[in-house]
Amino acid sequence: MEEIKLEDLFVAAAEDNSAPLLESLVKKLEKENINEGEISANIQFLLESWGEDVSGARAACCLALAEMGYADTPVFRQALGAAIKVLLPPFLNKTGFVRALGLRENSITPQAIACRYRNMIKLKNGVIVFLPNSSRWGTVTNIDGFSGSVAITALSGGGSYAMPLPIVLSEVKMFAPGADTLKLSGFDRRTNFSATDYRELAAKKAINPLTDEELKIIAHNSLVPGVMAGNDFEVWWNRSCCAVVSGGKRKPSGGRSIQEMHILLAEDTSSGPLEEDDIAGFSSFFTKLKAEAAQRESVMLAESIAVIVPRVSEDGLRRIVEPLKGKAPFWPLTLNNLSLESLNMWGDIPVKHMENLSKATRLLFPPEYLAQYALRLPLRCLNVFCAITDDHLLTEAVKRTRTCSCDILLWIWKNRKTHSDELNQEVNFINTVLALSVEDLPKNWTSSQRELRKHLLDKPEFQKTLIENACNDVGIITSALQKACFFMPGEQQSLLVKLARHSKEIRDHLENGAGHKLLAAEKRETHQPVQHSGPTITSVRSHSQMLKELHDIINVHMPENRESLKTARAHGDFRENAEFDAAKERRNFLSRRRSEIERDILNTQPVDFRNVSLDGSVIIGSTVKVQHESGSDEVFYLVGAWDGNPEKNWISYKTRLGEALLGRTPEEKIVLPNGSGCVIKEISALPEDIAKFLAEG
Repeated sequence: MEEIKLEDLFVAAAEDNSAPLLESLVKKLEKENINEGEISANIQFLLESWGEDVSGARAACCLALAEMGYADTPVFRQALGAAIKVLLPPFLNKTGFVRALGLRENSITPQAIACRYRNMIKLKNGVIVFLPNSSRWGTVTNIDGFSGSVAITALSGGGSYAMPLPIVLSEVKMFAPGADTLKLSGFDRRTNFSATDYRELAAKKAINPLTDEELKIIAHNSLVPGVMAGNDFEVWWNRSCCAVVSGGKRKPSGGRSIQEMHILLAEDTSSGPLEEDDIAGFSSFFTKLKAEAAQRESVMLAESIAVIVPRVSEDGLRRIVEPLKGKAPFWPLTLNNLSLESLNMWGDIPVKHMENLSKATRLLFPPEYLAQYALRLPLRCLNVFCAITDDHLLTEAVKRTRTCSCDILLWIWKNRKTHSDELNQEVNFINTVLALSVEDLPKNWTSSQRELRKHLLDKPEFQKTLIENACNDVGIITSALQKACFFMPGEQQSLLVKLARHSKEIRDHLENGAGHKLLAAEKRETHQPVQHSGPTITSVRSHSQMLKELHDIINVHMPENRESLKTARAHGDFRENAEFDAAKERRNFLSRRRSEIERDILNTQPVDFRNVSLDGSVIIGSTVKVQHESGSDEVFYLVGAWDGNPEKNWISYKTRLGEALLGRTPEEKIVLPNGSGCVIKEISALPEDIAKFLAEG
């Protein structure tokens, strides 16, 4: 029922600009993950329906979305820019001030823009500021919107200096003027107060809220070494936390930093269920927690969550950890392009915490996410984590992934007696070679890579399994070994000999002379495929087609969809409105497709292949004539990323065949993706008719 009400609010807000309605929408969104599929699509629909009319309450709604961390999209950035210009008071609505907000800089997130806006509103002469990068305190004496600079007079008496307004808005911490504020700076060395007094004074004088981590940095940079030594500072700062705990004045749920919460939970001797105010306290803390702090203290954060899990119901736990979804580095909203460094925590936390942390993860994410997530975890935690993961979904995830990790392959192998044959089949030569070929793994994943390598080279039982899973197909085995780039000199030959002991087919293959050919290929294939760096290359024709599709989505399909939603809404109850559901599905598809095309266009460079100059090697826009081992010739046309047409032998350079050809020189021997060998015989420009066709916009 709640979801229907939220959906109703979205559709109504698309047509209504009233403040109460939009305030209700923002209030509900504060409790949701606004970057989650359905809600994110609803927000995108809302922004598109507003168009350029972002006035009044709509402007405040856009700013609230930015502060909540809504994803950066072209539509949202445009709406946010219009909203801020509406919200800025007249004396600040000038070019220099607007430029300082960073609206036109894609590297600055909407959340950072909103933070700059809040700081700009409160920045004025007389405000006392602390500059973290230089550890200096000063007073604002002038703000120049024309030059975009702020004049600051140092509290230490070191004169005045000017700082760029964008740096001031993004970095400085502002405090209300007054004699008490000077105590925070440490310039009066006679001042004697506890860390608790320092925290309370800072909370009272800070113009914008500060986290405990930020406050600790300010205190350390202000008081060390002038007032106290570094070692003394740590004792002074932490003694305050401990004193509060020992006096019974603060519960773990009242911790003001991850570190303090971690300490309080470790010292808490109670084991009963958490009370309602504790649940609310933890939830509030994680809601206000900044992503930077969560990333910096990810291990302590994970351990704290694990300690909380057994003391609370599923409903209470969901309330506590929901704010960390997308904020904690180990709980990203999407797994696309996720770096393993983000999951380092799983390799560092004690084993005793893994089960509880896995339960919290299962509570936050759907089963499909958990299956994909498991493929990225280090081996040490897979037994626990995979216990909460659906076997069928895990099998499907392993089959779909391009490169299995050494960790998941080892886990499947070590638990092979409990797995289905379908999952055990994934421990094969191709997956093993690809996993061992991955370079620059973080330290928590390198031990599994070493172990899997040892299994491949030295473990007879593992070798037999690989042969069985290849169905003794010598072609598959030799093709996989030819692509392996991790062997030391002599290791490939040694492995072939060991495999021949387990397989008559391999032994016969080697005795017939094919083994010598494979070993020779190892020596001659010293060049790796060239990886094209820089923007994606495509033809003028394909680029124009992408632009046309984007134009049609924005100007034809989306307006039609908005009208369909309005018509369906008029039919009444959303719960039994098939037309409304269909229109929503169409809207979600259009939003996803628009984002995909905009991302591709942003990273794509159109090229007229009629102007390509050859340099003696295969480049994008080349005709490549090769001679196969059978003696037959074949011609390939290496074209842009979106220009491929296999029926005409137009090969996109992004395909495996394209990567195998790119950068090669005449008479060079290469191995094609199907395992066969060939020689580059001739390189020339694209035929005129093909180049002309691809150049037509």
